[in-house]
Amino acid sequence: AGPLLASSFAVAYAAFLASGCTNDRRWRWLRARPPSSAVVLMHVCKRVQLRAAALAIGASASGVFLALSVPPSPRAASAPLFTFGIIADVQWADAEDGSNYDRTVVRHYRGAFRTLQRAVDWWRALPEPPSFIAQLGDIIDGVNVRLGQSAPALEAALSELRRAPCPSVNLVGNHELYNFDRRALAAAGWLRHGDREYYSFSPAAGWRVVVLDPYQLALIGHAQDDPRRLAAVELLRRKNPGVHPSGSGGAWFEGVRGYDRRFVPYNGGLGEEQLRWLRSELAAASAAGERVIVLCHVILEPRACGGSTMAWDYEEALEAVRSGEAGGCVAAVLCGHDHSGKYHCDDAGVHHCTFSSPLNKGDEGCAFGVVHVFADAIEIRGPRVDDALPIVRGGKPTGRPAARRCAADAFSGECESVRLPLRPAAR
Repeated sequence: AGPLLASSFAVAYAAFLASGCTNDRRWRWLRARPPSSAVVLMHVCKRVQLRAAALAIGASASGVFLALSVPPSPRAASAPLFTFGIIADVQWADAEDGSNYDRTVVRHYRGAFRTLQRAVDWWRALPEPPSFIAQLGDIIDGVNVRLGQSAPALEAALSELRRAPCPSVNLVGNHELYNFDRRALAAAGWLRHGDREYYSFSPAAGWRVVVLDPYQLALIGHAQDDPRRLAAVELLRRKNPGVHPSGSGGAWFEGVRGYDRRFVPYNGGLGEEQLRWLRSELAAASAAGERVIVLCHVILEPRACGGSTMAWDYEEALEAVRSGEAGGCVAAVLCGHDHSGKYHCDDAGVHHCTFSSPLNKGDEGCAFGVVHVFADAIEIRGPRVDDALPIVRGGKPTGRPAARRCAADAFSGECESVRLPLRPAAR
């Protein structure tokens, strides 16, 4: 049995190396120190939490295999299907505190970075690592352009995220486009595509995460003659003539009312190409019996923000989410962009969560957490949930359920928790 085990393990180890998994820093120890026994493979199984699965180690030469079973966790019945970290609008810069455009809110630039550091420390201390970190965009502030610090500020933030116990899913926000144009982002290794940053992936069986790029139509980031920018210029000419085509001048809010206040340069649109793709993704998810979580920097639901930070074509996006083809598959839409945060559950039971920025409280805040996904609910946990997803905004309740204190358990230390129930999908 010894030679057979060795042969089987050699085949499995070679396949593991070929898979590219060891490019992840958490697995480099396997490349640096090749294991010599199947005992180490049991350690690998434990590290990737293959609780109820068996690892089949094939030996193609002999046509036999050895199955190493990993016993199920005693908490498997109550365990989430998957978990991911969440943070939005870090917008850090190595600068003294500043303010928003209206000079009504203080922005704690360095404190936001230290909040990111604390978030990574918190994720690292979790009993079980998340599957990924949803970094919802605007990881550095536009003030870095004036400081000449765009590249080092970005690297400092990405370096912190690399300390996390899992990969990060990084979204494109307006501040990325203040610091870097689309050509630069297309070559960025920390994004999936850069120029068209929308895609989907499956974090667990029966679930799909859809990542949107709300600046496909935009005045910022694109080359002057890019059709997506020209379409944005024409759209704003019709919807808000007070905006200069350059995006840097004009009276942006003069003569615009209600939700038309969204037609300003720091917002953008999905565009028809991406909307077609979104409809197709949701239809495919529904047909496959999958539930969907949507990630987008800019908000899709006006009632989940202050009413002016939505995507230009949010109505078309919501039509796709609520369409018969989607079949009620969307469980939640998670966004950033509006630094004050807000929550709204729509008539279809979709949870629209807009997460607050660490800029708001700096060193005093905890605007980060994790999202546990269950078959019948989404649970948001964090040191202080209100810092990340407020229950009150402007003195008015947002409709978010009240948080409760959580004792330390198999998934986190002491924290706060909000549970958002899910309605069954229509299909």
